[in-house]
Amino acid sequence: MRRTNHGYESVRKGQAVFGIALAAALIGSLLPATASAAEQPAPEPTPTIVQTPEATQTPAPVDAPEATPSPTPSDVPTPDPTPTEAPEPSDTPEPTSTPTPTPTPTMTADPGEAELDGLAADSIPSPDRGDYVGDSTEDEADPGAYSETQAGLLKADTLNGFKAGNIISDAKMYTSGTMSANQIQGFFNQKVKRCDANYTCLKDFSMKTRTKSPNSYCAGTYQGSSRDTAAQIISKVSKACNVSERVLIVMLQKEQGLVTHTWPSQFRYDIAMGYACPDDAACDSTYFGFQNQMYMAAYQLQRYTKDSYFSWYPVGKTSQVRWHPNASCGTGPVRIENKATAALYYYTPYQPNRAALRAGYGVGDSCSAYGNRNLYNYYTDWFGSTHGGSPGGGSTGYSVTGATAVKWKSMGGAGGVLGDPIDKKNCTSGVGCYQVFKGGSIYYTEQAGAVYVRGAVRDKWSSMGARGGPLGYPTSDPWCGLSQGGCLQKFQGGTIYTTAATGTHYVRGAFRDLWSRVGDRNGIMKYPTSDPWCGLAKGGCLQKFQGGTMYTSSETSTKYVRGAIRDAWAKTGDRHGRLGYPTTNPRCGGGACTQSFQGGTIRYQGGSSPRVLYG
Repeated sequence: MRRTNHGYESVRKGQAVFGIALAAALIGSLLPATASAAEQPAPEPTPTIVQTPEATQTPAPVDAPEATPSPTPSDVPTPDPTPTEAPEPSDTPEPTSTPTPTPTPTMTADPGEAELDGLAADSIPSPDRGDYVGDSTEDEADPGAYSETQAGLLKADTLNGFKAGNIISDAKMYTSGTMSANQIQGFFNQKVKRCDANYTCLKDFSMKTRTKSPNSYCAGTYQGSSRDTAAQIISKVSKACNVSERVLIVMLQKEQGLVTHTWPSQFRYDIAMGYACPDDAACDSTYFGFQNQMYMAAYQLQRYTKDSYFSWYPVGKTSQVRWHPNASCGTGPVRIENKATAALYYYTPYQPNRAALRAGYGVGDSCSAYGNRNLYNYYTDWFGSTHGGSPGGGSTGYSVTGATAVKWKSMGGAGGVLGDPIDKKNCTSGVGCYQVFKGGSIYYTEQAGAVYVRGAVRDKWSSMGARGGPLGYPTSDPWCGLSQGGCLQKFQGGTIYTTAATGTHYVRGAFRDLWSRVGDRNGIMKYPTSDPWCGLAKGGCLQKFQGGTMYTSSETSTKYVRGAIRDAWAKTGDRHGRLGYPTTNPRCGGGACTQSFQGGTIRYQGGSSPRVLYG
């Protein structure tokens, strides 16, 4: 693991020669139709950035609004003896048990309108000055220390399908809606379980963002916010510029390794996508900042397909592409088959040699460059094939077969709430299969058959790790029309409930068992208002409901407290006070209720104040 914070010069290692070579290439035999930079049309100016509402023409996101699905069988909970550990619910902080979050580093201020507006043509980074290429990726085989920390998750045959002229299809590059913001967050949570002390990992990163108006290359609006997480920034950029969320995630990883890094420096966030980092000079600090980097990279990927200036990697023709910034390593012919692959070479103008390809995620030889190899590596390992599909809606080129097809067609097929498939079917032998559609996903297990997940329930499930998390595979379709306008969906490890008043939360394990015994959502506790939260004193966990709170600990079984007794217990310091955790549920009769705790008893007679008896 290399723990060096790359300086502005060191990250450009070996690239100073590129500007000279590229200038020669522009007038050489490889680019007969390309004129000098001065003869090229200036980049089209973009409008002044103003606060505007979110554009309405953005592609339909995966997390489509929840529709009322058809009912499923009655809600019969599956016993699970242990509650799930989860972050503390936000409605009531636990001052003595809440872990101290790692502080987010102060990011460089957003340059605002200077990013796109009012720049002279010669001040906008352009290829003749050697920018828009990856920063240190040609020198860094493993920017995120991925192979050291998660080597067991990598595929041995990752690079078998790599094709220099068709690295990724246009559909996979230029289709937004492949992941929701919550799915992106869940993905980041899976990649880094714990960040090193005093560092802020990508899963925990957030910043204030600025609104960015539509322009020639990004037709949608990025609506700024006082706080956007990294996942929300990527989601908003994808929608504004119609570049796949998956591609942006993979580029972020191959540039600075931020997806898997457990000790990222501020410098990695400042130049997260390598944007405006020329080969022969320091990175331009005007473009520092995570939002700037994500937005400008997506903007540039679109610009490559629309600006006639970018013509030296023509689609359908063969061009010489270098192996490495060191010109002595030479070039190799590549017949570039699509716009997306050409865009990758404009961004990182090197192809991997045989040594780089044989090395997988490792180091090749002195002429190996790794940027485009790593992009292919990470994409195929994380999201499947880089090929297939067609941009612009309509048929996406993916087949839907078997029980998945039956379910999909019963819901209206491409014209239904799920829409077209956006990926192939993926199966795990002996476990189950799933396929992702524009409006949701269908999952299949032998026990449950084919069921679908979408909307707020899917977002919650994805944030917990989806099928790889504690809930496992879904075992029913969503079922709505419950009391308070609620919906539920069952999973192997628990049930997710959602209402407008309470939000979306899951119940499982001992909490679900007790909740079921007192009438679940129709009983005295009603709907959950938080997820389970563990890490309390004495190995304790809690979960909040509309009608009370449930507690369990290593010294006590699962009990609930509510009403006047709960209020009196809170005044004694609740579980932190002399009474400790509850050891019984409330027992009522004859107009009075009594509940026992580790350190005493609370008795409540209707019409009078509760009495606390210690010992």
